[in-house]
Amino acid sequence: MGKTALYLAYFCIYSVIMLIIGKGSMHGSSTPRDYFICERKVSLPFCVATFTGTWVSAITILSLTGSIYEEGLPVLFYAVIPWFLGAFLLALTARQLYSSAAITVPEMFWLRYHSRALQAVYGVVLIFVYIFYLVAQYKGFGLVASALFRIPYPAAVCMVYLFITYTTIGGYRSVLRTDMFHLLLLSGSLLLVCGSFVAKAGGFSALYRAAGQVQGFAHAGITTPTSPGQLLQLFGGRYTPLISLSMFWGWGLGLASNPQYLVRILSAKDSRTARNTVLVSLAILAALYFALIHIGLAMRVMIPSLPDAETTDSIFIRLINNELYGPWSGFFLFSVIGACVSTANSQLLLIASSLSYDVIRPLAPNGLPDKRVVALARRSVIGAGTIVMLLTLNPPHFTLSYGGDLWGVVAILLFPSLYGSVLTGRVTLRGIWCSIAAGALSIAVFYPLRAMGRIPVHPALCGVLISTAALFFGSVTEGKDAGNVDSLGRSVACPQTEDENTRREEDAE
Repeated sequence: MGKTALYLAYFCIYSVIMLIIGKGSMHGSSTPRDYFICERKVSLPFCVATFTGTWVSAITILSLTGSIYEEGLPVLFYAVIPWFLGAFLLALTARQLYSSAAITVPEMFWLRYHSRALQAVYGVVLIFVYIFYLVAQYKGFGLVASALFRIPYPAAVCMVYLFITYTTIGGYRSVLRTDMFHLLLLSGSLLLVCGSFVAKAGGFSALYRAAGQVQGFAHAGITTPTSPGQLLQLFGGRYTPLISLSMFWGWGLGLASNPQYLVRILSAKDSRTARNTVLVSLAILAALYFALIHIGLAMRVMIPSLPDAETTDSIFIRLINNELYGPWSGFFLFSVIGACVSTANSQLLLIASSLSYDVIRPLAPNGLPDKRVVALARRSVIGAGTIVMLLTLNPPHFTLSYGGDLWGVVAILLFPSLYGSVLTGRVTLRGIWCSIAAGALSIAVFYPLRAMGRIPVHPALCGVLISTAALFFGSVTEGKDAGNVDSLGRSVACPQTEDENTRREEDAE
């Protein structure tokens, strides 16, 4: 069977499965609690599948693996290690985070501080971040589909728009099912490709010996050649010690406070499942990253240099589809498409929940009934997906750095307030407003400085320190008894009622 015919066969099978999953998830979900988090009744296998499926994205597979091909293991300190450190922090606080009765992360602030304005502001922040982050997922799908079917990139982006919108509009139930399917598909293909590549390289020992001897330009677009041994160093090239170690403040703390992972915790059927979701997912992710790292090294050993200039994000697709093409290539590339869809539909659903539940519902004069919220969320999926599709026509060049910058915004604006509220009783509403203001100012100052090369560290390091200091300064100046106040500074009772606490306990049982 020819390459094009094989790819079309894979496409037909994949499309049928997506149609079945999407159609089966369209019914029901008449309440926000069901539509956004499946009534907090999700079992461990599905929690793990959606946590892992959301994590492994186009950035992970395309940009990370392309970076390993170009510069080797130094990228681990830049991205992978910060990701895992942030996830361990999430695991340590999973039980405390789960104790909230919230449906969304912005609602956690309403339940704690009774400020609809604060809930709406965080909803707007998340809409902004996820719209721009989704560009990376659309780009990954578009690059793969363009290479598979030899169609223009804009046409491929329209294809991803249809897939992601269709699998998101059914709500969290649809996301859970697609994530389970995509995780199984990706795990199988990664094991197959990693085993094949390592065997061709002569085994792991031979692979590392050969990687240590690689030298020269990775491709025509690289300005600095690889020196012998560089692929196996901890730092090197654009991944200097300062920038790599400071990425923890962007990638790491951004992941620890990222709603796309926190929602997985909130949706679990009990607190034990919430915590085990993170721990089991990390074990699976460690195996997946082991495979991806060695696939990247093996590709460089087998094809030490490409004659044409390539972007970091396109190297992986180029090699799998051309120089290292095999019968498994289509299977693997469609698993990459699945990873893009799994991350994108989760983030698109978060945009919908932020707009309909955290911004419009709280600020509506008479509120919104549940069915209106769900209907508005479905329309938000289509609207946000369209905006992202248009932005993806001019995508970022290097998505690994691009994603770290956006997660840095989350770390600066959300991490101090969220963890300060969860872990201490001393944070006040004034403190959070001070943290948001100081964080926004630091983003406006340090991100341009970093872009101009004026500071040698990731701007999130400076921003998180400043927003954290502002949080505690504002809280201390407000006084000891201002823990639960409304947006006007008046003392109010915490809206987490005894009935809500009882309901949580019953759900856990």
